[in-house]
Order: sequence, then structure tokens, then C-alpha cells
Amino acid sequence: MAQDNVWTINRCLTWTRDYLARKGDEHARLSAEWLLSAATGKDRTGLYMAFDEPLSPEELSLMHGFIERRAAGEPLQYITGKTSFRFVEVACAPGVLIPRPETELLVDAALEGIDAARALNPVRVLEIGCGTGCVSCAIASERPGTQVVATDISPMSAALARKNRDALGLADAIDIVECDLAAGVSPELMGTFAVLVSNPPYIPDDVMRILPDEVAKFEPSLALAGGADGLDIYRRLLELAPMALVPGGLMAVELHEDCLDAAAALAREQGVWASVEIRRDLAGRTRFIVARLAGELPAVAPKHQAAGRIVECSQDDPAPEVVADAANVLREGGVVVMPTDSVYGIGAAATPNNSGHRRIFDIKRRDLSQTLPLLVSDASELDRLAVDVPTWAHALADRLWPGALTLVLRASDDVPADYQRNGTVALRVPNSNLVRALAREVGPLAVTSANTHGMPAPATSDDIERRIAEASDLTLAAGPTPDGASSTIVDATGAEPRIIREGPIPAELVARIVASA
Repeated sequence: MAQDNVWTINRCLTWTRDYLARKGDEHARLSAEWLLSAATGKDRTGLYMAFDEPLSPEELSLMHGFIERRAAGEPLQYITGKTSFRFVEVACAPGVLIPRPETELLVDAALEGIDAARALNPVRVLEIGCGTGCVSCAIASERPGTQVVATDISPMSAALARKNRDALGLADAIDIVECDLAAGVSPELMGTFAVLVSNPPYIPDDVMRILPDEVAKFEPSLALAGGADGLDIYRRLLELAPMALVPGGLMAVELHEDCLDAAAALAREQGVWASVEIRRDLAGRTRFIVARLAGELPAVAPKHQAAGRIVECSQDDPAPEVVADAANVLREGGVVVMPTDSVYGIGAAATPNNSGHRRIFDIKRRDLSQTLPLLVSDASELDRLAVDVPTWAHALADRLWPGALTLVLRASDDVPADYQRNGTVALRVPNSNLVRALAREVGPLAVTSANTHGMPAPATSDDIERRIAEASDLTLAAGPTPDGASSTIVDATGAEPRIIREGPIPAELVARIVASA
């Protein structure tokens, strides 16, 4: 790149996009944004808000090296040194397999096994072939108290998994063992694991020969090659699992889409599994074996008997008796599924020590350490529940509330500790007369999407999972929601806005309002 004139962020972004497109990058714009974010330390919104800002010589030098590596086909995750996986960010490095989005669903299966075994103390999980440690870190962060043993035969992978574990503050929850399968796991732990989870090498030999260069030339074959039929390591896992798991324990394994029928048949031939299930990934391809070992887990006594009532209602003109009914349920510590302007949510009153708060996480099968946003009746709640609110955050609230905008702000003393995260609170005024009426009656409502964690959020009452409606005290059914997508989340705790999630409100609109504030 020539440096005889000014290289602004906009100019560099455009040049990089065009250059990578000519080199065959099918997602050149995305690649350019990733690389420029890594070079400058700005997120995507920060880039778009600083188009005219010149790059420093150090940033230009970084970009030059990044671009040449990407043009040669090197994966973005190796160049930037990191990637996101579920709710955590993990470091990536050449020589260690890059986490894939489909593997996030493998975690969902493992969490099912953990939840089913929560009467055990502690609940133990064994991960075979941990790579970056993304699966173990996700499990430990989403299910506090779970004890994970993660193994990998690669010294490089084990070292990176320890680095990611420690960076996330999970050293007490995850033990990383460098060994072949479970050879280095304490014999005293065998037979005590509620879940065995693995994303082993599973690419069949014929497929290995035709892998894209971005995979074949850069990612380790040790973590990819699964033998003639892709099931070499899986067969060894089948031998290991009955010795590692408690009776009724769960095995979840990711495999190549062409291997699932054969893999299921091998498991069934063992005669030790109470059930063997083939599951699909987000693209609809067969991807996972989920099997439950014969035997019974200790029973978990239910803490609450949900009513499971469903009431038809209107968002725009809710009947007073519907509002009164739902408000009474919420005041009594109940859980209500309700339509918002974005998607259907599941919520409870945001009061201290509310048992409904915990039930939301149990129903969603979600980590209790995650913080629920608060839905409030009007914008006046902004200055009551938050402190040090930037002028531009007030401008966003004035323009976009009621609406699908969630603001993350410094929490005031009026926000109970249960609904804060590191001293912050997430607030939204929904464009729903029904929800705002409930918030006026009850106070702030702690609400999140009404779906099993990892599944699509329901945009109509027909999409609400039967299990979730039955586990809740009341479901308010009002047909389709106006936006049909989860809200845009903006972090307003710093000097500049940071888009955490882009929803119905585009980042460009946020940037324009902030710039004019």
C-alpha cells in the first residue's frame, strides 16, 4: 500500500476489501473489517464512526502484514489471534483447530446432560480433544459449579486451552490434561462423569484430500483426520464412554455429516445405551451423536409447580384484566412469557431475591451468571436506574425509545445486585403497550428471549416451545411481534458507543444519532 498520502480508515477498508476480493476472498468486506479492527483496536461500530481518522504508521504496518497473510488464504482467526464462541472469546493460534459455529450446538447437548444430572455434587464433565478449550470454557462459564476435565494429545493445544481457561478466570473449574484420550485422567474419576463431550478428528480420508486450502494448508491434520470412514477416534470414544460415565450419563460427539448413520449403528451395537440420537446442525446437516447410558441419574426434586396457563391478548390494546392478572403473577414471584416489540420474552419482576429470576435460567437452560436486561415503562427510568449517562446515550433513548434498543449503562443503587453485571445494567423501553403497562404496575421486569438457550428466539406465539410455556406460570399470546428479531444492544459505559449486538436498529443509525448529539 502506498504511504505517500493519508490512509484513513475508510480508504484502507475499501482498498483491503477490493484487494482481497481480487484474491478470491468470498467475504472480502467482512475480512477487511476483522483485520482493520485487529490492527486499530476498534470494533465494527468504532470503525464506521471513525472513517476519516488516519491510521498510524504502526497500524499501517500491521495491516500490511495482515492483508498479505489473508491474501495467502490464512484463516482470519489465526491472523487476529482470537474468535468468539458462544458467550466467551478465546485465543486462537496456528497448530490448534479453529472453533466452528456448529460446535456451539455440541455445548447445548452437553448442557442438557449437566442439567439432567444436577442432583450430583459435583457435576463432572469429561471433554476429549479440547483444542482451544472453547467447549470446556463455555460449559464452565454457563454452568457455574460444574467440574470439567479436558484432555488433548497435542502439547500446543493443551497450552492454549490453559491460556484461555486462565484468561476467563476458570482455573478452579477446568483441569487440562495432556494425554491420549483419557489416559492421563485420574482413575478415581472414571465412572463419575455426568457428560462426555468430544469434537474429535472426524474427516474421512476421501474428504481430507479435497478440503479447501484455507483448512488443508493451515489447520492441523491431527485435529482433522478421522481415518478411512472418519470414525477412528469415535470407535475409541465408544469404548471409553461406558467406563467414564455415571449410569444415565450423556455422551455428545460431533462427527462428519456422512458418518452419522454408521456412528449411530456402532453405538446401538454396543447394547449399553438407553438411547442413541442423531442431531443436526444449524444448516440442517446431520452432525452430532447424543447417547444416554443405561441406568438412572439421581432424581431432582422440582422446586416449583408451574401453572402453564396461556391467555390470548393484544400488545397494542391489552385488556385491563389481562394486565392485572399478569401483574399479580409477577408480584408473587412468578414467570411470565410475554410478547415484546422484538421477540417473545420470558420474564420476572426485577426484585431482590426473586425465585422467578432463577427459574428463568432453569427454564432456558442458561448460565445463571448471565445478566438479564430490564424492561421499563418509560425513559424517565434511565436516570433513576443508571448513573454517568453520556449525553449521546440520552439522545439514543430520546430517538429510539420505545423501541428495539437496549442500552448497557452504569447501574445506580436502585438496581438490585441480581440484575447487575460488573456494576452495569441493561435497560430498554419496549414498543409494547402491554409490557410497558406491566412495568408500570410491577416495576422493572427482568426479561430475556423465551427460547431454550441456543435455539431461535420466538417471533410469534406459535413459535414458543411447548416446554417453555408449560414451565412458566403464564404465557401471554398476541400473535407475531412487530420486529421479529432480538434488540440492538449498545454499550454506553465508555466515552464512545460500542455495538454488542446489531438487531432491528442498524449500527449506522446509532452512529448518526451519536454524531449529532
